[in-house]
Amino acid sequence: MHACWLLLVASGEIPGTILQSIPPEFTPPGEKSVREIDLGPDDFPHVLLRERRLDPSSPEVELLEARRELAIIGDDEALIRSLHEAAAYAAYEETHVLVLGETGTGKEGIANLIHQLSSRASRPFVVVNCSGIPSELAESQLFGHRKGSFTGATADHPGKFKAANSGTLFLDELGELPLAAQAKLLRALEKGEIEPVGESQPVKVNVRIVAATNRDLRAMVASGGFRQDLYERFGATITLPPLRHRKTDIPKLALHILGEWNRRYQRQRRLSAKALTALTAYAWPGNVRELRRVITQSVMLTDRSVIRPEDLRFELPLARSSSDAVPEPEPGFSLLEYLESQRSRIIQRALQKTDHVQARAARLLGMSPQALNQFLKSQK
Repeated sequence: MHACWLLLVASGEIPGTILQSIPPEFTPPGEKSVREIDLGPDDFPHVLLRERRLDPSSPEVELLEARRELAIIGDDEALIRSLHEAAAYAAYEETHVLVLGETGTGKEGIANLIHQLSSRASRPFVVVNCSGIPSELAESQLFGHRKGSFTGATADHPGKFKAANSGTLFLDELGELPLAAQAKLLRALEKGEIEPVGESQPVKVNVRIVAATNRDLRAMVASGGFRQDLYERFGATITLPPLRHRKTDIPKLALHILGEWNRRYQRQRRLSAKALTALTAYAWPGNVRELRRVITQSVMLTDRSVIRPEDLRFELPLARSSSDAVPEPEPGFSLLEYLESQRSRIIQRALQKTDHVQARAARLLGMSPQALNQFLKSQK
């Protein structure tokens, strides 16, 4: 039972503080006999018993190895279901896959996973952000162009399809692709051929498409912003859950991100149990991408070796309406923890605005300096 409690607290599953007591005869002079400790992922053994019972070439082991290589972290049921779907689709190379999910949920990682688990793994994996291509250059960038085919075309350009030939082309933000380019993309998916700008003959290509979007393509089809025939040409879809629906994965991701940062900068920063609780209670409108930003920014801006809730650099969610900033009640959600994390964030913002002068911050917050001081003491 002691081991179970230790693991649950250290992983952030339950709020608490891990204390280590030292017998008085072994306590150095001037030091406390009870101290708080924080355990990171490197302190825990990596259990491989299940893998050892499996054939190394089995799909389960291949998926585990690909996840480890791509650093896809999490054990949430919805995420695992999406990963198994990706692994199943990977075997069918003629099937083009559409990955759906909010911004920052890791859609490129899933596309890369499909590529790594397919027979195209040794071939190119080319990434294209459709939202970053000017509409007038979309066809040229994707399908290539001949020299002199338009103003500024000073040399032949092969295009992304040729660069990904025999491999996988990942089209991120597919919903941003102009209609004219959508028509040519449909032909590439249906017939396996492209027509570079300025070229009179089509060119054969062997490319698998994995596309992703955070937009509602069905609604875009209804409004005329996206071609229905192109939407239907994708034979498989995968929907990634947002981070707020993966509460149990948040501590694992946070510890992994912090571990990466520690290794890169040769530091020994840790997250306290209360900090993990605050991270878990947050709604994460920016998903995993926002979690990474909060962790890295927080550790850069503090001199503490143990990161506490007041060190976490949350930002208020960008929302179109006040209701957008309110998290959805889901299994594992705690209202008390959420309210506590919001209180900590607002107090920290008030302290930042007043150069950490508690009396001025208390006035901004409409509370007494004594109450503010008491709250800050309780966080230490």
